[in-house]
Amino acid sequence: MAVTSSGVAWQALGVMIGAYGLALDYARERRQFGRPIGGFQLVQDLLVRSLGDITASWGMLVQLARLQDAGIFRDEHSALARAFVTARMREVVARSREIFGGNGILLDHDIARFFVDAEAIYSFEGTREMNTLIVGKSITGQSAFV
Repeated sequence: MAVTSSGVAWQALGVMIGAYGLALDYARERRQFGRPIGGFQLVQDLLVRSLGDITASWGMLVQLARLQDAGIFRDEHSALARAFVTARMREVVARSREIFGGNGILLDHDIARFFVDAEAIYSFEGTREMNTLIVGKSITGQSAFV
């Protein structure tokens, strides 16, 4: 069995971190009603949920690297990481854009480019659904490919 790459999952993590960093900076700097929007509960909720997704994805990828180092890495490990991390990436990017409000669709703020990057990475080595089929075959012993 050929070992597939986990590079797409690492790229997705990078996009998450980049989008989150922009959103966090924006939340600290953008002021509404006389204070930074980072002080509002809904903005903090978006940031915390995104940080949780980043942390979980990073942990998964570190474990994946450990499996590679130990020589027990398999295709389904990479497929699971790609499915999980790319889905989390899309959510983090969407939340990050939401923090920008209407400014999130302007090219003046780089957050819009993360949407394009996220969609390209999501589809690059198979969508979540395709990676799910690889993992599903591994755990059930049954191929769902036609």
